[in-house]
Amino acid sequence: MKGPDNNFNLFFYQRVFMRAAMRHKYVYAVFPRAYSKSFLAVMILMIRCILYPRCKLFVTSGGKEQAAGIMKEKVKEICTLIPAFEREIDWGRGKSLEGKDYCKYVFKNGSYFDNIAARESSRGKRRHGGLIEECVGVDGTILSEVILPTMNISRMCMDGTTQPDETLNKSQIYVTTAGWKNTFPYEKLIQLLIWQIVQPGKAMIMGGTYRIPILMKLLDKNFIKDLKMDGTFNESSFDREYESKWSGTVEDAFFNGEHFTRNRKLL
Repeated sequence: MKGPDNNFNLFFYQRVFMRAAMRHKYVYAVFPRAYSKSFLAVMILMIRCILYPRCKLFVTSGGKEQAAGIMKEKVKEICTLIPAFEREIDWGRGKSLEGKDYCKYVFKNGSYFDNIAARESSRGKRRHGGLIEECVGVDGTILSEVILPTMNISRMCMDGTTQPDETLNKSQIYVTTAGWKNTFPYEKLIQLLIWQIVQPGKAMIMGGTYRIPILMKLLDKNFIKDLKMDGTFNESSFDREYESKWSGTVEDAFFNGEHFTRNRKLL
């Protein structure tokens, strides 16, 4: 609802995504460009910081500077659209920071979220949950051996107790465009898909195509038309970026499985 503390309304698909993300410990969203996936994911972190005092969350991406840039852009946009968020952040000296490659937003209840590098240097950090932005660009080994182990502690509640089963603890949000099969991001997607089936309520997988942003006026349909008519149009790339379809073989692989499939003949 619009009012003094809110200057816009979420679209239906955005509300569905946010509701699912707030209710599940593991969320994996494969969305195309113009789907507002980074905007929604950062907003979820901000909401969690408000609802869970003293929580520590992170954002990581292919590069530390990239993650910081996403945070600055989306936090500014969110605070402009919903002024109530800005009033929850402590902007005092030595609190919230906005730098070229590092950002940290501290909330008045003691919570914060910042960006951490997908590098060995992040070993030893401690967080309760986080956002893996464009995980197709994050090194799978670093993610599994360095980033995910940072979530080995539970949030301490205001009364000094911990609730290990709290949805926030070890919560992971993966938002990305589609990439290549037989890679860590794809294997993580399949893992969470299985969990969604065998452990209802633990994980949620979501996906979408360019048609939703066009319907919501977030993407110009003529852009898609021009893209398909361009002489350099690459169908496989378009499928990944706008149809959320995972390609079968790494682009520079010596053997291309898709070529074999297209030319296979049944005897």
